[in-house]
Amino acid sequence: MIQGRSRRALLLTAALITLTACASSAPAPPAPAAPERSQYWSDRSYYLPMRDGVRLALSLYFPDSRAPTQPAPTILVQTRYGRAGQMRSAENQMWRAHGYVVAVVDTRGTTSSFGERMLELGDEEQRDMDEIIAHIAAQPWSNGQVIAAGVSYMGDTSDFATTRPAPALIGAIPREVDFDGYAHLMAPGGVINDYMLTMWGGSTLNMDLGQWERDGRTLQCAQNVDDCRALFPLLQPVDGDDSYEQVRTALRDRRRWQPGDYLAMTFRDDVGANGHSIDESAPSQHIDAIRRERKPVMYWGSWIDAGTAEAALSRFRSTPEVPAEVWITGNDHGNRVSADPFEQPESAPHPSVDEQFARMRDFAERTRRGEAIGRVINYYVLGAGVYRQTAVWPPAGVTPSTLYLNSDNTLAARPGRERRVHHNVDLTVGTGDQTRWSTQIGTPPAYADRAAIDRRLLVFDSAPMSADMEVVGTPVINLQVATRTSDPAFFVYLEDVAPDGRVTYLTEGLLRAIHRRPADPSTLPYDMGPAPHSFRRADAMPVVPGEMMQVRFALFPTAALIRAGHRLRIAVAGADASVFHVYSDGGPETFDLRTGGRSPSTLEITMRPWTP
Repeated sequence: MIQGRSRRALLLTAALITLTACASSAPAPPAPAAPERSQYWSDRSYYLPMRDGVRLALSLYFPDSRAPTQPAPTILVQTRYGRAGQMRSAENQMWRAHGYVVAVVDTRGTTSSFGERMLELGDEEQRDMDEIIAHIAAQPWSNGQVIAAGVSYMGDTSDFATTRPAPALIGAIPREVDFDGYAHLMAPGGVINDYMLTMWGGSTLNMDLGQWERDGRTLQCAQNVDDCRALFPLLQPVDGDDSYEQVRTALRDRRRWQPGDYLAMTFRDDVGANGHSIDESAPSQHIDAIRRERKPVMYWGSWIDAGTAEAALSRFRSTPEVPAEVWITGNDHGNRVSADPFEQPESAPHPSVDEQFARMRDFAERTRRGEAIGRVINYYVLGAGVYRQTAVWPPAGVTPSTLYLNSDNTLAARPGRERRVHHNVDLTVGTGDQTRWSTQIGTPPAYADRAAIDRRLLVFDSAPMSADMEVVGTPVINLQVATRTSDPAFFVYLEDVAPDGRVTYLTEGLLRAIHRRPADPSTLPYDMGPAPHSFRRADAMPVVPGEMMQVRFALFPTAALIRAGHRLRIAVAGADASVFHVYSDGGPETFDLRTGGRSPSTLEITMRPWTP
């Protein structure tokens, strides 16, 4: 059952697939004139052949647009969104202005490069990195130092670069990374992210086939050569390919995974219709290589950007010997606007874009000089507008607390008498179109007052805070619950309730109940933090309707200032129809939550008094 935006996205994807089927059926029209050169056009571009003959499009952007006469360091950006478009980024222009060569590669099977693409970030794409890095380091203008960098997918490639035996790679700056693609983005809590798979999958399908909707018509480079130039900066030919013949050859008959390949998956170890699992695209599955290579990293995430904060913390915990400076912001996916729910939507980011680059450049310069890079987490506090530092997570000095969900809808320091709270689940409820999930494809989070939504959920409120408190850590929810159906999912939101009744989003967690079996941490590929689950088929636990079960799972980590007089709230839902697949066997659902007594439902949270 798919509702709302996800249903519309599936229809869009079906239309894109239909267009793909006829993309190469028309005869080739005459070649266009030589393309005009925009400010984002590379200074030099050519195809770099890989070990198997697949050719990757590589663009070089030199300081002052000329090859350096003195050896220079290189920032390596590997993209699947078109290499010219990467130079629209303020950071990449700043690197160039500060004497770095920026090398941008269209990865295997994307846009102007050759090859098929039956999965993202597969083994062959990872192996390509060895040859790309070695090639760059051997150029006459290179000083032999390469730093991989990028946001989102480009961040993933820079993270993967740190797993490779590439001596010239001296460090990386991965930003907003999907360290575990299954748990942090595509199926958090084992709940399929229909929105991401269909919307992002459909748009990247378009890109990889050289087609795009513009001004009411579909541009198709493989079918109509006149469309190729209009698709810049998505498509840029290499030098000498003014007719786009090589680009069009790369696009013709390209094999590409489909968004629907993963929609029917349930378990982490399931293989999609494309013959691959989501784990094959995850840096988290290469912990041993990350620890072996020990490449220094400056690793960025955000509390309000899918699972990127947990990604940064997971990598930090799992690689104790790796030099790592972590920055966790409250910004959107591109770090261009603040997503702090306590601020006005799309306020200026913290830090500013210039300050972000200053920190990245400082890290790069220290790494180039061979200075020791320490291990520290810099984290933003929502509602306070400040950063704090810690060497461990949660920070030293926090106090673990257990709050009890009681039958009077309170979160209390002590359990009440045992009761059952009955809730008729609204399977149409959603979080909207501007959330931590939408920001992954360009719509910044803008969480409005959730008071109206919460009236459709099962809520529990704490007493007002007697003093300002910092909630900082990874909350864990423990539900003792019976359900009407055999396949429920649970969505739990941690919120701030102001004295005037305004409800502010802090974080969330979710779990499909069949994945509720607690995991032995020693059997997991990396440190997943508190209350982990394997999401493997062998560990599935059937749900018996009407039978009480324990459902315990972590929410995404957060840091927030809860002011005196404000309350904490837990809101329990059975769906987020705006983003995720709706389960519950497609029928009505009820939750019967056990509160109080010897086996109560609880919230485990870490807090400390706020000190300015």
